[in-house]
Amino acid sequence: MQSLMFQVDGHGYGVPKQYHSVHDFGKDHIRENVRRMRQIQRQSREKERTSQQPVKGLWKSSKFENVPSKVASELKKEPPAPRPHSANYLRAHSRSGPLVKVYSRPCTPEVSDDQISVPLANSKANLIRNDVDFIKVNGVSVKHGTMFKSPSLTALDELKDKQDKEMQNYHKGEVPKYLRSRQAQWKREEEEIRANTPDPSMPPGHRALSDKERRETLNLLYKKQQELQNQASKLPLRTDTVRIRTVKNDLETKLCEVEEAIKIFSRPKVFVKINQ
Repeated sequence: MQSLMFQVDGHGYGVPKQYHSVHDFGKDHIRENVRRMRQIQRQSREKERTSQQPVKGLWKSSKFENVPSKVASELKKEPPAPRPHSANYLRAHSRSGPLVKVYSRPCTPEVSDDQISVPLANSKANLIRNDVDFIKVNGVSVKHGTMFKSPSLTALDELKDKQDKEMQNYHKGEVPKYLRSRQAQWKREEEEIRANTPDPSMPPGHRALSDKERRETLNLLYKKQQELQNQASKLPLRTDTVRIRTVKNDLETKLCEVEEAIKIFSRPKVFVKINQ
C-alpha cells in the first residue's frame, strides 16, 4: 500500500518533489518602473520650483542710463535707396570678348617603317664588327693608368707623407725651445723658494745676506785691506817716537779686524743682526 499517492488540498503525498505543481506569481516590474519615474520627475520639478531665483541684471554705470543705444538707432533707420548709376555697371565678363573654343590636340601621327633608323628584328641588316683584343687593351690601361682614390683616402695618404717628412727633418737629440724655457722657469722658482725658506741654522734676530750683498761687502773689505796695507808700508822703519808707534798699532788692529771680516764674508752663508 506504500505505492499509493494521495493529494489533499493541493499537496501531494508520496509524489516526488520535481512533480509538485508550483505557481510563482511575480511582481509587475513595468508598473513599478513607471511609478518610480513619475516620482523622480515630480521631485525634480519641486526642486526646480524651490530653487528658482530672479536673474541678477548686468551692471551698468549710472552715467550711461540716459544714453541711447547706437545699435538700436541704426536698426530703426530705413535702408538707403539704390543709386541710379548702379544700373550702368558692367556685368561680369560683359566685355571680355567672344567665347574661345578650345580644340583638342590631335593625336601623334604614326611613324612609318621607313622613318625608323634602327633596323627591325625581322629585317636583314649588315652588322660591322671590329676585331679588337679587349683583354690586351684592358691590360695596357691598367699598367699605365692611374688609380683614382676617394677623397678621404687621398687625404690620409697626404697626411702620412707630411708626418714622414717632418720626422725626417726633425733635429734629433736637440732639446726643444719650450722645454728650455720651462727648465729656466723651474730653476728660477727653485731659487726663489730656497731664498725665501728660513735657514734652520740662523740664530733668532738675524737675517741672511743675499749672495749679491755678500759679494759687494767682500769687495769693500778687500779695498779697505789694500788701503790699510798701503798706509802701513808708508810708515818709517824706526819707531822711536810715541806717535809712530800709536799709528802703527792702530793700523795693525784695523788690519786684523778687516781680515776677520773677510773670513766671515767669504763663507757661503752670512747672517746679519737685524737693527731694532
